[in-house]
Amino acid sequence: MTTTYVTFDKRSGQILSVHHGAVDASAARTGAQYHRQHDAKISDEHIEVIPIPSDAIDKEKFYKVDVGRKRLVAATAQDGGVAFSFGEASRTSSGV
Repeated sequence: MTTTYVTFDKRSGQILSVHHGAVDASAARTGAQYHRQHDAKISDEHIEVIPIPSDAIDKEKFYKVDVGRKRLVAATAQDGGVAFSFGEASRTSSGV
């Protein structure tokens, strides 16, 4: 089973990037810095990585990070949730 790594700002819970497939937590953490907004670099000590089984993500739902539990939880778009998209033509992103 493939793992999906969700990187987020552990202060706010903002999802920074999503990495699916042949990466590990270290590569996901590095990718979070690459995919950040260029004027809003987040230092490494504020980045957390959550590994999630890929089959646990429903591409029809929106998700956000519960900072207190460090878990991905279902949310609405109005509540800050983001949708994930995977596939050959998709680039992993936070949806932000």
